[in-house]
Amino acid sequence: MIGHSNFKINGWLTTKWGDLVFIFLPVWVLWMVFFLNPSLQSMELPHWAWLVFILGFDVSHVWSTLFRTYLDKDEVKSHKTLFIIAPIIAFVLSIILLSFSLNMFWRIMAYIAVFHFIKQQYGFAMLYKIKIGEKKNQFISDKLVIYIATIYPIIFWHFNSDSTFNWFVKNDFFEIYNLFQNQLIIVQVFDVLNYVYWMIIGLWLILEIKAKFEGKTVSLAKTLWVLTTAVNWWFGIVYYNSDVVFSISNVVAHGLPYIVLIYFYGIKKMELKNQVQLKLSRKLKSLFILIVTVFLIALLEEYFWDMFIYREHATLFETIFPYHWNQLSNQWTTVVAIAILALPQQVHYIIDGYIWKFNSKNKYLKPMFKSSHES
Repeated sequence: MIGHSNFKINGWLTTKWGDLVFIFLPVWVLWMVFFLNPSLQSMELPHWAWLVFILGFDVSHVWSTLFRTYLDKDEVKSHKTLFIIAPIIAFVLSIILLSFSLNMFWRIMAYIAVFHFIKQQYGFAMLYKIKIGEKKNQFISDKLVIYIATIYPIIFWHFNSDSTFNWFVKNDFFEIYNLFQNQLIIVQVFDVLNYVYWMIIGLWLILEIKAKFEGKTVSLAKTLWVLTTAVNWWFGIVYYNSDVVFSISNVVAHGLPYIVLIYFYGIKKMELKNQVQLKLSRKLKSLFILIVTVFLIALLEEYFWDMFIYREHATLFETIFPYHWNQLSNQWTTVVAIAILALPQQVHYIIDGYIWKFNSKNKYLKPMFKSSHES
């Protein structure tokens, strides 16, 4: 039997080895592969890699939100208004934007996605801090470092005239470098800022180590998370400037931890509600259901995207089920199709900002993540 007072707490999201193996190790392995094989940065993403990484991690993590929201009657009861209004607002706004400009729609989507990705990096760092009870204050805060680690590479991306990739579609970010005639000055400025970037990260790390030696509570998991974020965003965007490198590394670093979090939340919620430790077989069954469900739904979504809109992976999808509809060409049917197909991602962005807040609507979060210092 387990209760709120004796619920096992550690400084990791799941367990030490659970986090290291399923949250951190995949990204670290990817970067070892990239560092050892520089030629990978110039290759195009093959179909199998798109299926595994983009569909398997990125699109699937969006659908994993179902297990934290619409498929959980407690969550539906707590967030009923949000769950109803969010898709309605997203759909209506999408129709309006798409009616004016397809480029405008994808540009706004790109910036919302960037905001969402950055907030997730910050959110995980805060969860790690809460779990171990870290309350230290220092000259360079964790929040500042997370924002520098993610926002600086995005700013660089906007000023980089040699950028070879996009977030969603071509030219979805503003090309600010076009405003400057002297591109050499931009290069020189960012050469200096690159050193400043790593000096700030390095100084923060020194302060983390110093606080640990002073006997303060410091989350090793949070430190690893922040450093992994800095490496992932800077090397993917600034150093390699590669669609393959950034796309793969970023979706794994973003999507996999989120799926792990959804799974962890579901298991711990069941244990808290039933006051019993779940058996391994029950945990594995839940994991299997989660992974298979989100992957199949993600596969279906991308099948429709490709059949109706893109036709970029027809050779892959038609080996599973041949297309029986032509690619959409009518403006209004295309508008409606894109608005519908983009809806899961948009709802994920909106709802995610509410379901992880430590408030009365999310009553299981505090007993699940509170530190032993608060027990």
